[in-house]
Amino acid sequence: MNCANCGVTLYGRYCADCGQRRDSATPTVGHLAEETIETLTHADSRLWRTLRALLTRPGMLTREYFAGRRARYLPPIRLYLVLSVAFFLLLALDQRSTVDLSSETRIDTDCAALEYRGPFEATVRPRLQEACLRLQSQGAASFESAFLRNVPKAMFVLLPLVAAGMLLFYWRPRPLYVEHLLHLVHNQSAIYAALVIEILLDRAIPDGYDGFLAPALLGYLVWYCYRSMRVCYGESRLVTLGKFTAIAFLYLLFAAMLLIFTGIASVLGG
Repeated sequence: MNCANCGVTLYGRYCADCGQRRDSATPTVGHLAEETIETLTHADSRLWRTLRALLTRPGMLTREYFAGRRARYLPPIRLYLVLSVAFFLLLALDQRSTVDLSSETRIDTDCAALEYRGPFEATVRPRLQEACLRLQSQGAASFESAFLRNVPKAMFVLLPLVAAGMLLFYWRPRPLYVEHLLHLVHNQSAIYAALVIEILLDRAIPDGYDGFLAPALLGYLVWYCYRSMRVCYGESRLVTLGKFTAIAFLYLLFAAMLLIFTGIASVLGG
């Protein structure tokens, strides 16, 4: 029997060439439902294993990846995308349910007083005035919606920038750029996962009893990022602490700059 997808001779349940499962029967509704549930709950049996390792063993996934032990866990970029989408979707839903940013919320801005005198004035000034009028008519909701759409794009720029900055702090032996980048990808994935948990707990815990969540989250993330550097780079506690402080400052600096640019782009682009 040959694989229906690539034509290679089958010797088991799955094709050795393309990985497709042997299934000659016409799929039924039940088969499709079973396949969907399996995909969502098992994620080829690696999602939950990866999340558990990600949240409880800082730096381990990065070490495992570069040691060649990759089959047991989700690939770093796929893991990042899954958690990024989950976080920003949940954040958008949470904002809509807790803050009234309806179209009736107006921004009181005098567009006639907007006088831009700077580079590319002929192009920038009309766009600023157009954005001002849009904010007046649509309210703050349009800006927040555009901002939340643009922040994930900014994060895709932030991590490569910080990874490039990390090259300044590691010389002997000098890690490859991609090692810094994947280390940051795993750390950022853990941050998204922790934020998702914090949002869910915040909605579940009664008001007045959730004051510990933000300090606990901050403490966990600081410990996590420090510990992941210790595991990945194997340096002493003191050296790691110094580099962690410098790289954290670099991360916050780049993040602030990108958020400012993202805010400007969100206003201008709508």
